[in-house]
Amino acid sequence: MTQNLANWLTEQLPEDRLHVLRHQPIYLAEIKDIKRLVDWLMDFGFLEQKLANVGIAAIIDDYDLALPLVSPGQQRVFQLIQKSLLMSSHILEENNDQLAEQLMGRLLYFSEEGIKGFIEQVKQYQQRSWFCPLFPCFDSPDGVLIRTLEGHEDSVNAVAITPDGRAGVSASGDTTLKLWNLKTGRVVRSLQGHTCRVLALAISPSGKRAVSGSYDNTIKMWDLRTGEELRSLVGHGDWVTAVAITPDGKRALSGSKDTTIRLWDLVTGEEIRTFTGHGDLVAAVAITPDGKRALSASFDKTLKLWDLQTGEELRSLVGHEGSVWAVAITPDGKRALSGSFDQTLKLWDLQTGKELRSFVGHEDSVNAVAITPDGERALSGSFDKTLKLWDLQTGEELRSFMGHCRWVWDVAITPDGTQALSGSFDKTLKLWDLGTEEELDCFHGHSHAISAVAITPDDRFALSGSYDETLKLWDLRTGQELRCLVGHSDWVRTVAITPDGKRALSGSEDTTLKLWDLESGQELYSLNGHTDPVRAVAISRDGRWALSGSEDNTLKLWDMITLKEIRSFSGHDDSVSAVAISCDGRWALSGSEDNTLKLWDLQTGLEVRSLVGHRRWVDALAITPDGKQALSGSFDDTLKLWDLLTGREVRSLVGHRRSVNAVAITPDAKRAVSGSFDDTLLLWDLNTGTVLAKFITSSAVRCCAIASDGRTVVAGDGGGQMYFLSIQG
Repeated sequence: MTQNLANWLTEQLPEDRLHVLRHQPIYLAEIKDIKRLVDWLMDFGFLEQKLANVGIAAIIDDYDLALPLVSPGQQRVFQLIQKSLLMSSHILEENNDQLAEQLMGRLLYFSEEGIKGFIEQVKQYQQRSWFCPLFPCFDSPDGVLIRTLEGHEDSVNAVAITPDGRAGVSASGDTTLKLWNLKTGRVVRSLQGHTCRVLALAISPSGKRAVSGSYDNTIKMWDLRTGEELRSLVGHGDWVTAVAITPDGKRALSGSKDTTIRLWDLVTGEEIRTFTGHGDLVAAVAITPDGKRALSASFDKTLKLWDLQTGEELRSLVGHEGSVWAVAITPDGKRALSGSFDQTLKLWDLQTGKELRSFVGHEDSVNAVAITPDGERALSGSFDKTLKLWDLQTGEELRSFMGHCRWVWDVAITPDGTQALSGSFDKTLKLWDLGTEEELDCFHGHSHAISAVAITPDDRFALSGSYDETLKLWDLRTGQELRCLVGHSDWVRTVAITPDGKRALSGSEDTTLKLWDLESGQELYSLNGHTDPVRAVAISRDGRWALSGSEDNTLKLWDMITLKEIRSFSGHDDSVSAVAISCDGRWALSGSEDNTLKLWDLQTGLEVRSLVGHRRWVDALAITPDGKQALSGSFDDTLKLWDLLTGREVRSLVGHRRSVNAVAITPDAKRAVSGSFDDTLLLWDLNTGTVLAKFITSSAVRCCAIASDGRTVVAGDGGGQMYFLSIQG
């Protein structure tokens, strides 16, 4: 039906087609023609055209109309599709050509008949070239993530939720604050006035105003209804790193890098008093529910309790072994929770100043804490990119939330305690469901960025290397991890597989290369010779030689039989970040942070020519099977196709918006795939330099590889996610 309905819609006059797209589901719901309503909302062709012509919000509303009318089984199917669309809305609003990719990447978790039929329908989509996920690669619609909010151009440093729970406010390194509609995920307005990074914010009890603190040393008060800056409070001698508002909404408290805390009258804008006592930056402040006391957290490793009326320091809470980044007070005002650089949270009795409990589970600094309105649970955010939900009575970790690909800076909980908002260094906010009891495990790959991938010659397996110091072997038929290879003592930066598919060579920040038996996962040998991290490795087609590139500015040729270094190649003026060997084994190509590529004679070690054209360093390269051309990717955001016989640039491929970190060429040399820090994979026509397809990933693409079938693509991103894709259409 998809093709027939899509064709029928295309044949309509534009105004008639738009009317049908907008109103047909509403009409069918009104007359309770449930069968036709289900048929339309289960038709990918209809969804695709409605997305392109009307928008994602209208499609989500269509499912809201249908859900009360359909059977329980169909409800489940509709809920999964609707939640998938909701979770992908930040992508689909800007890229409506990503509908098939986003739905497949989320719905492949499920085996319900209705979902299986819908997936098969999407698989048949042939209207354009596209990257079809072979296995789930995005967060599941059955998980705790509700949606992602995108709009900031820099890190999200602070978040807060209005008292009615309908809106959120974020503060960013891009110098702005943004007011968000949490239901639609859209920016209501942007608040502009700070001249430097905004680090802290608080919303008044009325929900009508907000207060923010910035690197520009000021505190600003805002009208959230209009976006108007009402007042600027000046007095701190350094960054304002923390703010809080008293329960009556009349005063604000600020903490600063100048080590002081200041109390302000929000009606007059005057400073009421200054609190001194900390010996380092004040990272967080919180006010008790009665408005009489305040608690501050500092990089001096202490928390201090203050009397707001007198300015007196009541007590100092000592116990953390690192800087204290965050603090929250329970609704009854009797306890407080702190988060620290020492990777722990601590629960304190504010009456006695004693530590009640320590919470251990994060693998990096704890930067944010929030307590649920019932005072029974707490949420923390960390540099380890996760949020964790805790039971305050037992200290038990209830759940871990994974989704951000960079540090989590701040968290806030809705007044009803059912949802949470987080802000991250990855420039996004994420809305989470705290009430989900059961969640389907989402597919990930590594616990840190994936820096390298390679595919065995028989297309059965893929090997990945990661910043988590491990390599993982994957079954390309099932997407399952077969084994984990452990041995490096630092990041794995590069991998290559021998032509027989039995062994692999990896290079690491620990300056070594390691040879692995892929069947057993055992380390066979360690090759030492480089004096700095190994950034690149390639193996000749006959398996006799290996070539490595390093931050010591050299390339080294290794004998794969004796495992000895044959020669060293010098000529680059900076790190060697990419290497490749021609199919005939005569030539080697290297890319460097000196912005050049160099062609080498492998027999003599002599430099044949230098390829100059990139404006920034070369981070990835590949040679065509006939050895006549090469493709390079650079931090100048471009790819370049080169004629290796002349050293001339054939063409420049422009399409990425950030640095190009990965390239791979199909066996027929007609197409190429590239990965970028702009969170995309692009498929290129090498004859014309045009983009044929795009795939949007969850974070920066660090590596990619193409199987010998010319269709299967494996990629890894900065969040540790693996992508197994098939080029379709």
